[in-house]
Amino acid sequence: MVKKKEVRIPPRQPIWNIWQGLFLIALVTLLEFPLGWLETPKDLASVNGVLRFLGVGFGDVFLYISVIWIFMRLIRRPFSDLGFVKAEKRFILLGLAAGFFLFFSIGLLGNELTKILGIPAPQSFAIAVKGANYSWEFALLTLLGGIIAPIKEEMLFRGLIYPPLREAHGKGKGIVLTGMFFAMLHFDLIRFLPLFLGGIVLTWLYERSSSIWPSVVAHGTWNILMALALWIQRY
Repeated sequence: MVKKKEVRIPPRQPIWNIWQGLFLIALVTLLEFPLGWLETPKDLASVNGVLRFLGVGFGDVFLYISVIWIFMRLIRRPFSDLGFVKAEKRFILLGLAAGFFLFFSIGLLGNELTKILGIPAPQSFAIAVKGANYSWEFALLTLLGGIIAPIKEEMLFRGLIYPPLREAHGKGKGIVLTGMFFAMLHFDLIRFLPLFLGGIVLTWLYERSSSIWPSVVAHGTWNILMALALWIQRY
């Protein structure tokens, strides 16, 4: 019996390129613009505002997954090429530890930067969490920010963008460029450095584990801890 050759994920020679990845991001942006999804929902302190925020958030994730799924079908590649493969337990635990590390270290860095650059405008997710009046609102916001959104962002940045950057520039530069791209697309100058460092850690996890799930766990843990901190600050 001939043993099948093991295929490393992320693929060392992806059949898509960075320009195709950027095109998909631009395509989703163009689709969301007429829907008004690119605007921050108003009145996030009300139930209707939170529900609107949740609707846009879940819709955004569904649209990205749909567009990328169609793209992978067109190029005849499975979703496993994006890193959706089983991860070893030790890497899942490493992802959990990385999430705690990112929460505390990025939080400390952010506090120091605000002393120099000033306090940035609060993100819409933070406003929605602080404005949530009921536990079910907080639970849905945590589901979106701690599980659903991290899956989308890791699929996009680590799964789609990183492999062609790695192939073109090598592992080290690929990780740095992906982290930079991750920070840039959040469109937040004051938070750029913390997000850049966070993006580097998440991309390193993906490279190290050959699976997207440790990065999802780290990203989700980071977001959930932030949501809990914001929720506690309400009282």
